[in-house]
Amino acid sequence: MSIAVRVSVWILGVLVVVSAAVAVLALMQKQTLQGQNQSLHDQISDDASKLADITSKAKKLQDDADQLNSKMSQTQQDKAQLQSLYDELKQKSDDFKSQLDQANSDRDDWKNRVETISRQRDDLMQKLKERPTQIVYKDRIIQSPSAVAAVDNASAPVDVTSSQGDQYWASVLRQKAALQVELQKAKFDLDQAALQVVDLKKQNSDLDLEIKRISNEKDEIVQKIKYGQDLADNLSIDLARSRNDQKAVNDRADKLKEENLALQSQIRDLSSSKLELERTVSSLTDDKDAMQKKLIETESIIQSRIDDIWKIKQGLDKKLSENSVSPASSSGSMELPPIIVNAPQQQVAAAAESNPAPAASGKTEGSIISINETNNFVIVDLGQENSSVGVGNILKVYRNSNQIATLEVIQLRRDICAADIKEKSSALKVGDVVKTN
Repeated sequence: MSIAVRVSVWILGVLVVVSAAVAVLALMQKQTLQGQNQSLHDQISDDASKLADITSKAKKLQDDADQLNSKMSQTQQDKAQLQSLYDELKQKSDDFKSQLDQANSDRDDWKNRVETISRQRDDLMQKLKERPTQIVYKDRIIQSPSAVAAVDNASAPVDVTSSQGDQYWASVLRQKAALQVELQKAKFDLDQAALQVVDLKKQNSDLDLEIKRISNEKDEIVQKIKYGQDLADNLSIDLARSRNDQKAVNDRADKLKEENLALQSQIRDLSSSKLELERTVSSLTDDKDAMQKKLIETESIIQSRIDDIWKIKQGLDKKLSENSVSPASSSGSMELPPIIVNAPQQQVAAAAESNPAPAASGKTEGSIISINETNNFVIVDLGQENSSVGVGNILKVYRNSNQIATLEVIQLRRDICAADIKEKSSALKVGDVVKTN
């Protein structure tokens, strides 16, 4: 097997390995991207569910805020009604207080009048007590001097006749009765005023209690309004926060959608690359099959040439034994048929040289390309054009820097040579290193 064939085989193997590695890498990347895509889909679904929850919470908070606003408006209306009721009750209380003050002033007036009437009555009673005793005669009444003086000291001069005196005292009695009636009426009015004062005091105390109750309700309503305002502020803050969260989730969802689209485009590119690689691998597989067929054909041709070489060797050994000539000298006078090695896409034909001569310089290291264990010789990829090997030269075989065999060149061609196996410590293999020194 020539170097071109080996290089072609190695290149084909490397291409196959690289294609397989690229295909495996593309498959792994596709699986990774599919996993990432699935995780992104799951994350998008989770974000969508969270967005739905946040939307429902925001809607609920909005409903609560609307209800709270309606309650606040209702509370403000109740507060306004209570304020108006409070003002009305306060006005009534002021009116009752003014009426109470008026009743108290009327009571004082009546008391003064009663006291005045009482003093007048006392004066009249005193006057009655001091009235002189009358002496009734048949024709006239004789008054005592003290009575006459009292009457003179009274107010106006009174006629001391009987008819005029009776009229005077009758008028006095009438005035007394009228004063007593007026006094009783004043007492009754005073009692009524006192009852009204008591009633007004009771109503005032009731109004004070009602005012206190309304004040307490007003304070409670103010506290409720304040609590409602605080709750509305908190709900507004929560609503703003939920809106911000919703906006962030929407932005994240949009970003994930963009990443998902980018990953899908990458997956499509990788799929197309995978298809191209599969086509390349398929074509390389076809080339490999064709190469293997050509290699099989080449091996069969080489084996046939080896058989020819073996026959030539037997003929050479026979001639040497007959003529008692050394192998080195006899090999120079014999000719071998050309050895043809077929490689993929090329054919290398070597024509036999009549008088081969070793080259002055060339490579000193090669490798075994074929082994004939039956006839005990090998084919080495060292020839006339690429090495300094000559017929009869001793070659050494190495494996892992250890010498395992010794060879002797018996035939030489342009790219290859045939060598007998002289000594070996282990079985030779195709690819073992052959050195000229």
